[in-house]
Amino acid sequence: SPPSTRGLVEPLIATAMWRRTLLFSLSLCLARAAREGAREGAGAGARKSGPNPLDYAKETADIITCAGSHALPSEVTFMPSDSEEGVTVSRSVACFMRVVQTMAEEDGDDSDAEDSQQNLEIPLAKVDAESLGLIVDFAQSKLKHAGPDLQGLNFSVVPRPLSGPLHETKSILEEDAKFMDEIAQDLDKLFRLTNAVNFVDCPPLLELCTARIAEMLIGKTPQEIREIFPEVFEKEAEAAA
Repeated sequence: SPPSTRGLVEPLIATAMWRRTLLFSLSLCLARAAREGAREGAGAGARKSGPNPLDYAKETADIITCAGSHALPSEVTFMPSDSEEGVTVSRSVACFMRVVQTMAEEDGDDSDAEDSQQNLEIPLAKVDAESLGLIVDFAQSKLKHAGPDLQGLNFSVVPRPLSGPLHETKSILEEDAKFMDEIAQDLDKLFRLTNAVNFVDCPPLLELCTARIAEMLIGKTPQEIREIFPEVFEKEAEAAA
């Protein structure tokens, strides 16, 4: 329950090494857990809302096609925060991230139209190169069989409440569950990816990231949470000694 976990989440956030990556991802997952608990407490007759698979796919297709945004060049270059080397991707992959629409509009307002069509470079102040690579991999895997009209886009839908592991949830695609399980082997990588996905605003992947973290936290006792994050609590004990 929230009272039993609050005292454990605070030292996680307070640990300097993990503060940036844990702050967003843990607070978001605990907020989701609280909302789901409130819905369950409202009684069996309460309606449990969740994303509609068709609306979810349409919304993401609109993002990819940059509906309503300035026209984009065929390729976009992203500049991660920890590297001077940019990552150039196709327009379709780039538009998987909503931040592209905002940056494209700003670029269109501030530069010559012909130049903006030839080159668009987007700095990502809160996205490291490894996380950017994972986001690109996710987008490319979704576009692989989508076709030119994007009718073949297929996304996982995270149920609310999340009743079990992702790989046991029918609405979660097997490839997505495997993708998230591999990333979750390294908690630092998972938390950094969650923050990065939130920054670039990629809804399908953000849903999966927060659900994977929630899978590890929801329903756990304080001792079980300590076992999930042993390095963090060891550092806390060393700092307090």
